[in-house]
Amino acid sequence: MNSICFFSSYFNEPAIPYYIKFYLENLTPYFNEIVFITNDKQLDIESKNFFVEKNIKLNYVVNEGWDFGMWYKAFQIYDIKNYDRIGLVNDSCILFMKPDGFFDWLDKNDYDYCGMVDSNAVSYHLQSFFLIINKKAVPHVYNYFMQQGIVKDVKDVIKIYEIGLCKYLLQEGLKLGACYSISDYFGEYSPTYYFSEKLILKGLPLIKKKILLCSFRKNELFTLARMKFIFNPKHHINYIKQLYQFENSNLINFRMIQDQNYTVSLFLKVQCIRIASFFFQIIRSFRIKFILL
Repeated sequence: MNSICFFSSYFNEPAIPYYIKFYLENLTPYFNEIVFITNDKQLDIESKNFFVEKNIKLNYVVNEGWDFGMWYKAFQIYDIKNYDRIGLVNDSCILFMKPDGFFDWLDKNDYDYCGMVDSNAVSYHLQSFFLIINKKAVPHVYNYFMQQGIVKDVKDVIKIYEIGLCKYLLQEGLKLGACYSISDYFGEYSPTYYFSEKLILKGLPLIKKKILLCSFRKNELFTLARMKFIFNPKHHINYIKQLYQFENSNLINFRMIQDQNYTVSLFLKVQCIRIASFFFQIIRSFRIKFILL
């Protein structure tokens, strides 16, 4: 099987982050080729050597269109119709252990377009942080990308690419599915946050990067507070460690993630989130009292 994985990533530091190295190393057994697509910058010698040693191709692109924009540009460079399987992966999640379970599931099923997690928000679709395009779906996906081009607004990217592409493929009669499905949930919250522990218990080998780095956008804080999300990264790390206590040698080194400069202001961020959650609870209690009156 001829396969390729396009891994999109955005960071400005000269050194490739440890968690991305771990992710890439654990993807190499499953693809003939891996292409790392990132924003234009000057990487240090150690990072460049890493790509050479792991036989990973490195492509710099102008940062526009988010992850789908990077993949769109890759499709213009590589003739994807020559591949039987294509992986579309981004760095919005941290892979904390080998994804063997997912690829075992993938080989036992005949999905044309599939991923790790699905969602019913707006309409049925696959979460775009990890997608697989199998041969039958390749020309359909390619044509859709070429028709849509670069979409710069993040809301439009979600609407047109993440949700719209799935809708288009279903209309074309292709088979879609997710390994760790939450298709019976029709609520408003993102399953990767709302069902984070449930998904990990089911075998999901990754977790949203924002959960461990506490790098939520301001407009996300109240939504997370409403769902009573646990913001403390240690809670989620301890949950993973306890769940896989007999496989710790295969787990990512969580300390190395936290030791890097991505969590310099973590304490302040956690305090701000706690304050946001506190004020939300006050507002909520006043609304309840008003309704009762």
